[in-house]
Amino acid sequence: MKAIRVLVFSLLSLVVVLSSCDIINPPEDIPTFIKIDTFKVIVKDIDQGAATHQITNCYLNVGGVNMGILQMPFEIPCLETGLQTVHIRPGIKLNGISASRIDYPFFKPYIIDFELKRNETHLFSPETTYKEECIFAWKENFEDAGLSIMYADYSNTTIISQKDVLRSGRYSGAIFVDEEDSLFEGYSTEFFELPQNGGPVLLELDYKNNNGFEIGMYFLEDGATEWFNLIYINPSDIWKRIYVDVGFYASNNPTVDMFRMGIRVFHEAESNEVGKVYLDNIKLIHF
Repeated sequence: MKAIRVLVFSLLSLVVVLSSCDIINPPEDIPTFIKIDTFKVIVKDIDQGAATHQITNCYLNVGGVNMGILQMPFEIPCLETGLQTVHIRPGIKLNGISASRIDYPFFKPYIIDFELKRNETHLFSPETTYKEECIFAWKENFEDAGLSIMYADYSNTTIISQKDVLRSGRYSGAIFVDEEDSLFEGYSTEFFELPQNGGPVLLELDYKNNNGFEIGMYFLEDGATEWFNLIYINPSDIWKRIYVDVGFYASNNPTVDMFRMGIRVFHEAESNEVGKVYLDNIKLIHF
């Protein structure tokens, strides 16, 4: 009998030990993997301009679980498996600053119901279009004979349409400054009424340059205009797209009646003999 009791006690102890091991080292869920390389933008209306963009990151939600803000390209594990709703919002760097990432307000999110399988990598190729309520207050792509840009009296050079250095389409704009013609200032031919309720307003454009330049705007208040510098853009030897926050300044100047967008280039002689600033696909967008 004593031997039987010892055997039973040993078996019970073994069960307890094995159970404890399961508690300490529970079985791990096998994840699926989500991979996204880039976003594709589709323009459905010619009045929306070109589809150029600089979407650098995305906001990912799977089955109602926030997966975070992720810089593309990426591949991450995900424990939400089976049929799930995958929700992807495109993100940009506001004012070109990495620390100021926002989801781009004018593109639609990409939403798809998808069967996520354990231990498999699923490549998503999200596509997006502009929201129907977008207002394109200003659009200049340098494709037409006339430009929607005029010049300050003291500007001693102009912007020209050319086809040697292109971002998209047949033409892009070019500004050349040197020791003799050292200053450019151009601005939209129109003044704009902009939302001043805190809503998003972005001035965005493609650029390639060996000379820095300023993006700013004129405030029209009580019949007088005043220049306000928004951002300085450093030289870049590749085409980039910048998204400039205009809405913040429009909302924080409620007494201003109208706004006019502008660009200034000062020749930086220490950096180049001839300063070159190429621009394309300028858009001023709000709701």
